[in-house]
Amino acid sequence: MRCNKISLIIIQFTLLSVTMYSQSKNVNVSSTNFLHSNKIDKNNIEMYFSNWGLTNNPYSQSGGFWNMPNEPQSRGIVFDQGPWIVGKRNNEIVMSGAQWHTGYSPGPLINGQAAMLIHPEDSLMYRVYKINKGDNNSNPDYAEWPVNFGAPINNQGEPLVLGDQTLWTSYNYLDSNLVYPFGFPRYNISPLEIEIHQSVFAREGIETDLQNIFANVIFIEYEIIYKGNDPIDSAYFGFWTDIDFSPLIPNIPAVDTTLELGYCWTSRDTNWEGGIPVAVGYSLLFGPIIPENGATAFYKGKLIQDHKNINLNAFKGIADDGAHPADTLFAPVASTNDLWNYARGLNRNGNPYIDPTTNQQTNYPFSGDPVTNNGWIFNPNIVGGGSGFMIFTGPFTLTQNDTQWTMLALVPGLGNSNLNSITAMREKVEILRSLPYDSLAFGSTNYFITDVEENYNSIPEKFFLSQNYPNPFNPSTKISWQSPVSSHQTLKIYDVLGNEVATLVNEYRNAGSYEIDFNASKLSSGIYFYRLSAGSFVQTKKMILIK
Repeated sequence: MRCNKISLIIIQFTLLSVTMYSQSKNVNVSSTNFLHSNKIDKNNIEMYFSNWGLTNNPYSQSGGFWNMPNEPQSRGIVFDQGPWIVGKRNNEIVMSGAQWHTGYSPGPLINGQAAMLIHPEDSLMYRVYKINKGDNNSNPDYAEWPVNFGAPINNQGEPLVLGDQTLWTSYNYLDSNLVYPFGFPRYNISPLEIEIHQSVFAREGIETDLQNIFANVIFIEYEIIYKGNDPIDSAYFGFWTDIDFSPLIPNIPAVDTTLELGYCWTSRDTNWEGGIPVAVGYSLLFGPIIPENGATAFYKGKLIQDHKNINLNAFKGIADDGAHPADTLFAPVASTNDLWNYARGLNRNGNPYIDPTTNQQTNYPFSGDPVTNNGWIFNPNIVGGGSGFMIFTGPFTLTQNDTQWTMLALVPGLGNSNLNSITAMREKVEILRSLPYDSLAFGSTNYFITDVEENYNSIPEKFFLSQNYPNPFNPSTKISWQSPVSSHQTLKIYDVLGNEVATLVNEYRNAGSYEIDFNASKLSSGIYFYRLSAGSFVQTKKMILIK
């Protein structure tokens, strides 16, 4: 169904399922009378985002598709996703979250109450707004931009367009009529005074990754506002996703901790009937911030002194949406206690995970590398087509009117094989993580990735400076690069004031690929930059030292 007045798409299948549930359970679900989604479609990824925290396509049951150039068909890459908050208030676990058919309530909190409960007559105002670079008041979403609800504006007071296209909406978890399970998950939860502002943006383009990675990436920002009275201690931000490949194929959850990247891949080879399988991941670009003397954090591109962004702290792989709830390793969230344990890097029973390849405790099951077949890898024989994962970052404290902000990037990868698609995805993530916020949100430069053919013995075809790893680091990190020509090369380290603090390379080198270790034990915590000069090629990247 379409609403011609404002050209908005109403989610018919969601309303139908909610109506059926309310009739069978005699539950008042007034807030579900206006569940709305809109589609981001500025580049090769088309994806729906709703005003209740999920991704919903009213025409099929998949939220996101990747329309790759020169490919015969689009690929389903994401079925659904949603943000979570979990912590303890007065020693009781509290949470908000979206998982399959359970989500948030449309609109903000108004005078301490859910918008749909206090002003349901304004439900059209709680929609998903869509604006593009160059828009004016002829676009109703631009003209009616809800600044009073917290929608971002630029210095001129106009709607702020991130990238070339932005979707914005707000939703909350205080509506007691919307916290009943509509099929999934299997638990009852209490309302919580959480309001979330969701910004999704994309850069324009229809190119391949080799021409412009931004044509194949979606960025998601969550601003979390707590409006309760009593503080939430040891709070964690979580992100849940059900990644489904289409045509349907088993997808295997995994995590790359150096890139703060949760992803799914498949063991199917290039003979799969749908073509070469993709890999699909989400990287935590910026986590919540907490105080730390001498550190520097980023909040929507602004530098916050004496604070740091929190890194990924836990990963939870999900074998399938139908996994038995008693399973301690593969099942999705089925209770508030589950979520509390998962967020802290424990299994659902509160016990630590033990990596079977090292016999050591870990917060990151399945952090092995499928490309090299090293480490703990999810058994591909037990997954279905509905696999996914949860990533967490924390802990932090939420007091009344506290605001936190996180930013993720949805990054699909396509290489020349199922495993090489992982390599392509990682290389894109490395580039994204090396760029400052302003370059991601407002830049115009195209960034490409190198040929994903893996032939380490050949002379590189182009210059390339990789993101250091690990990053952040303490105190050592590796920096690698490649040069297609023989030349005098320098690799130097600078602080944020532009002062040179180290010279790692200053010599003539032949064409080839190189890697060097940098030990920063004598430097203080903070942001540093490394610059490679090789012939006519000069490039600088950022790295973060945390002690």
